[in-house]
Amino acid sequence: MYEILVKAHGGLALLALLLSIFWVGVAMTAPSGAVTTVSGMRKGVYIGAVALTSLVGLLGLVLLAMMPSWAGQAFTWVGLVVLVAYPILGARSRRAYAAGQKGTAIGLSVAMVALVVVAYGVMVAKPF
Repeated sequence: MYEILVKAHGGLALLALLLSIFWVGVAMTAPSGAVTTVSGMRKGVYIGAVALTSLVGLLGLVLLAMMPSWAGQAFTWVGLVVLVAYPILGARSRRAYAAGQKGTAIGLSVAMVALVVVAYGVMVAKPF
């Protein structure tokens, strides 16, 4: 069971990274003016990215419960930072997109991707 969860954790992390990159594309193609809401496929990309990243974080917590010796390791704290910071960045990016602040939306979405890339690298390398 543990090995299946590890594979799911890593695979879903890659999918979350892909959806995060798609969200950058959505932000880059944003209209120049304000829109009332983010809707349609754009909303699906946003929700998918945030939901999958949160699911990866929750799976990480389940794995942590299975391996309590990891609780003091630095990479677990990196995962917790992502679990908290990613949805915050995502919400701000979505709001900037809806407000017509294209530059801010792009910057925040790039920060989301950077957060996932750094976390993924740390989780794979486990340098601590």
